[in-house]
Amino acid sequence: MKKRTLILLIAAALALGTAGCGEEKKAGESVTEEVDSFTEEMSEELDGQFTAPSEAVTNAVANTWNTQDGAVYVLNGDGTGTKDGEALEFECGFDDEKNITLLITMKDSEEESLYAISTDETGYGIDLTSLDGGEDMVFRPAGLEFLDAGDERVKALVGEWSDESGNGYAFDAQGNVTISSADKDTDGTYSVVADESGDLYFRIVVEGGSLEFAYTLSDDGTGMDLVAPGTDTVHHWTKG
Repeated sequence: MKKRTLILLIAAALALGTAGCGEEKKAGESVTEEVDSFTEEMSEELDGQFTAPSEAVTNAVANTWNTQDGAVYVLNGDGTGTKDGEALEFECGFDDEKNITLLITMKDSEEESLYAISTDETGYGIDLTSLDGGEDMVFRPAGLEFLDAGDERVKALVGEWSDESGNGYAFDAQGNVTISSADKDTDGTYSVVADESGDLYFRIVVEGGSLEFAYTLSDDGTGMDLVAPGTDTVHHWTKG
């Protein structure tokens, strides 16, 4: 399955700053060109190759998404797409209210909808907060089954684990996780999904980022092999 992560969105949000928790989001003036221009200048100065932030966000949201009301959005990397088969165009950018924005325009009706976007609590989806008086939406990736605490595959993950470096990971049945290292503990949340092939993944979300692994449990449930998507390095965790 083509894995899509939203780390780019998190990085962009950190770079621009984010509105405080509980603050009402509102639309501001677009600063997309200004942000992209700054990145281009930095790229030239550092003699490197950087993707414009608006393009990076576009690439991150290019996927097939399901919404909470059953609609299916297909967003392509070239800014085109469909909603339930109806053609649309979209643009990603930023505004001076520190929102990462998604503007969707239905081609036939020319109806526009503007959203502030951020990763959802699972780390797999996107929260879309309307900036023009419309309905908020949640995008969840098509092709993923979200597993709840009652699923045996999730129950087997609950407990305390340690990796080869001695770091600890304590998962509870409510979706919380504590990562313990030599110098500090970090609290976060986790979500478990299965793809269309039945492969299992969990994503840990902590302040400022997320971490995902494909995982396979041993037959007796005391060991687990993990691989970060896009890599071939196998990590081993031990339970207890």
